[in-house]
Amino acid sequence: MYGKEESIALRKLFWTSFGKYIGHNKAASGKKCKWLNYKTGVKDIYFRMDVDKRTAKVSIDLQHSDPGIRALFFEQFKEVKTVFESTTNSSDWIWVEDYTDNFNKQISRIYIEIENVNLYNKNTWNVIFPFFSKHLLALDEFWEEFKDLFKQLEK
Repeated sequence: MYGKEESIALRKLFWTSFGKYIGHNKAASGKKCKWLNYKTGVKDIYFRMDVDKRTAKVSIDLQHSDPGIRALFFEQFKEVKTVFESTTNSSDWIWVEDYTDNFNKQISRIYIEIENVNLYNKNTWNVIFPFFSKHLLALDEFWEEFKDLFKQLEK
């Protein structure tokens, strides 16, 4: 068990190390990208990465406060689900229209996760980093092709 300061230091080391791991990759657009703070360019759509003592997760969070708008964006993602799964090379994504996040806020989430990994066990980082990298790069490739479709819904 880690103390608070040790835990904070290890989390910081994890994210710094992952940033270096993925940092040499350019975005699908060919531009340099800040992968840890990925900008979708569409209000209230976020690409997230999360890791804890049991799982690592990559997600698309639709956080529009208006449930109707959020549902519209979720439906649009479902419309392109076949292409999404093809581009990300996975049909293992979990689609949840009504999801309660860690802050008790209603969002929609599309995510993929792996189990039996642990942020606090450096021996599992060699599993987490490729998982995050693979799925974040695939999301970027998908987003480069479809972001304009979602930007139109934003208006």
